[in-house]
Amino acid sequence: MRTPTLLALLAATSVSFAAEDGAQVYNSLCVACHGPDGKGLNGLPPLVGSDWPKGAAERSIKIVLQGMTGPVDVAGKTYNIDMPPQGAVLSDEKIAAALTYVRKTFAAGAGAVTPDLVKSVRAATAGRTTPWTAAELLKAHPFPPTRTALVNLVGTMYKGEWKELPDFSKLKPAQIEDENTGIISPAQASLKDAFAMVWEAKFEAPQDGKYTFVFDCDDFGALYVNGERIAEIKGIGPVGGRRKEVPVLLKKGLVPFRLEYVEVAGHEVIQLGYKGPKDKEFNWLSDTKGAGGKAAGKARAPIPIEAKDGYAASYRNFIAGTTPRALGFGFPNGTNLAYSADNCAVELLWTGKFMDGAHHWIDRGAGNEPPAGEGVVKASDGQAVAGASAPSGAIVAFRGAKADEFKAVPVAAEFKGYQLDKHGSPTFKVAGEGFTLTDAWTPAGAAGLTRTLTAAGDKPVTVTLARGMLAVAAKDGAFELGPRLVIRPSAGVAPTAAANELTLTLKPGESATLGYSFR
Repeated sequence: MRTPTLLALLAATSVSFAAEDGAQVYNSLCVACHGPDGKGLNGLPPLVGSDWPKGAAERSIKIVLQGMTGPVDVAGKTYNIDMPPQGAVLSDEKIAAALTYVRKTFAAGAGAVTPDLVKSVRAATAGRTTPWTAAELLKAHPFPPTRTALVNLVGTMYKGEWKELPDFSKLKPAQIEDENTGIISPAQASLKDAFAMVWEAKFEAPQDGKYTFVFDCDDFGALYVNGERIAEIKGIGPVGGRRKEVPVLLKKGLVPFRLEYVEVAGHEVIQLGYKGPKDKEFNWLSDTKGAGGKAAGKARAPIPIEAKDGYAASYRNFIAGTTPRALGFGFPNGTNLAYSADNCAVELLWTGKFMDGAHHWIDRGAGNEPPAGEGVVKASDGQAVAGASAPSGAIVAFRGAKADEFKAVPVAAEFKGYQLDKHGSPTFKVAGEGFTLTDAWTPAGAAGLTRTLTAAGDKPVTVTLARGMLAVAAKDGAFELGPRLVIRPSAGVAPTAAANELTLTLKPGESATLGYSFR
């Protein structure tokens, strides 16, 4: 049973206030849920230590007016509760008074909320009939960035490929930016692969004593504090197994700081934090937090990998159910695929959540990570692209020990890489002797995919669309495969269903479009 949260009791009272006093409103109507000290009661979210009352007041006003539903992270803990809408029973003045008190008392003196602001938000959201989700609110009103101990942080980006740390003094910068919040993030490079960054700043030590720095990254880098290199991550690999924890004696004041980082390919992750003389927990200087000290032995928290701002997510690590050289893509419409570069095939298709990165990103865990979503379809297993068999002129190899045992058989193609469009959707490239094939995937509608295959060269090519599932032809020309997957060819495209396989042969220069959907 879900329990109402912030100001939920307001609807159940008829208390009248001659003059709206924030403390009086809060202590009369909100204290039962959030407590007189703002630390929360009966398992409800606290206001103390929470970012939710801070920053843009519109965020809190919307919660009170239309309510809030679903999971929400508050002060490092996830709550799954509902707050009913209160806009119909509360005046603008009461909402403004209560939120002003909350922001002043529990949100480090955040600014006051005026009745006029509540009135304007009420008018702008008058058409809203459902509660807000945390994701919706944070997209419109992000939390204010928290400044770190890095003062005057400047990030410099370099384009290129390196197998070890280069001499940055000999390189030409491609980008230089001030990072005003003092937060280090590889995303500041605006590139996915083949780049390096150097961050320089002053580290503000609040007192004399021992400071313990923790550093890890994917792929490699080095940390300098007070002019000395105190930690280095070597080689190409994920975070987890190469983590460094180093104590340093510092004097109170500003000391030189420098971080060098190289991203080769794959994930872009930096974990950098410190613990001062009086700190019990690590303070994080990077946008990705790692497990520090004793926390490293605890069960890892999930790291959901998901599409963001309309750009597809990618996962280039070991995925359960496909081959070691797998490429995962999660699209903004909640559809996902895993492509085997070994077999030149999309072998897994599923909906919902994409992948959990904690296994390989944090722990450097061995083995495979299964898809995080639901209803995974094993669409193919084994080589999926080959030249058409003889005598059509396709590529052939010969096997057998004697001349009369020689038989012509198709030779499979090889994976030649992939490209991403402006939305992060992939086009895989395959080639064999006499032909090439591009295999492009894009999201379609609320929960579908569009696949476009294009052949080139002077030989036909056969693509296995599905293997190991009975393909049942429907009246509308679609093929139903198993309990979930439907493949619908466009006009003029005629796949062949036989022996639990669905294949498609393309002539040189021919293209085919197929729609994928889930039941």
